[in-house]
Amino acid sequence: MRLRVLIGTGVIAILTASIAPAAAGASAGPEAGAAAVSTTPVPGQAAGSVQTTPPGWLVSNGDALPPCAYGDTITPLARASDWTLTLVDTTFALPAGYAPTDLVTADAAGLSRFESVRSIMIPDLRRMAAAAHAAHASIAVDSGYRSYHTQVYTFRHSANLVGYRKTLLSSARPGHSEHQLGLAIDFRAHNGAHPWEYADWAKQTAAGQWLAANAWRYGFVMSYPKGKTRVTCYQYEPWHYRYVGVAEAAAIHASGLVPRQWLWLHQPNPEPASPVLATH
Repeated sequence: MRLRVLIGTGVIAILTASIAPAAAGASAGPEAGAAAVSTTPVPGQAAGSVQTTPPGWLVSNGDALPPCAYGDTITPLARASDWTLTLVDTTFALPAGYAPTDLVTADAAGLSRFESVRSIMIPDLRRMAAAAHAAHASIAVDSGYRSYHTQVYTFRHSANLVGYRKTLLSSARPGHSEHQLGLAIDFRAHNGAHPWEYADWAKQTAAGQWLAANAWRYGFVMSYPKGKTRVTCYQYEPWHYRYVGVAEAAAIHASGLVPRQWLWLHQPNPEPASPVLATH
């Protein structure tokens, strides 16, 4: 088995417990259907505690990140249960009929009753909204889940206003939107204007500043950070966050990578997955 090692800014720990069974002929890694166990804490976890390594921490893809291009390849992790690692970008897309079955309105987290999100995020979204409110940086949901067909209208409307080429940098083509996952939220300040009406929402509002600093603690990552268009394929959107879960968000935050880079490293690979844990 060829090991693929992700070198980050910290230490790389070899999971000997995963390697030993493989040497003995037993299956290991994601193919075994069980997460590895590590004594290396997730960032923010108490030192010395034992935790189950999130599946996304097992590096499975050592191929170079593809350049930004436009295609319509169905993303390999397109099941609802793959939600932490589903890659949706300008090349990889969801099927037109993809629609989560667990959508609920965001008022389940004390936010908008008009926008829907996947129920799996509600506990963390509720905690984040409460923490932001306590910090005098109350947030609101500007946009949540969008179906494939809603994205057809959204993209077409933008193209009619600003042109097709500009729209490609600011709006996803149908099937390529994280909003279709039911995991993406465009936030705004409570009782505030649309976030794109600001020159830099993350700097000009308390809500934007607070989310930029703290959203990862609650499982949300900024999909399109500033100055990263060459790797995100979209212009800076400080209001657009994707829910990946607390452990995965902590790993992405600690790695210094943008979500697209991180997710690419954890896409399926025809070779056996490496039993290597990257602890950035």
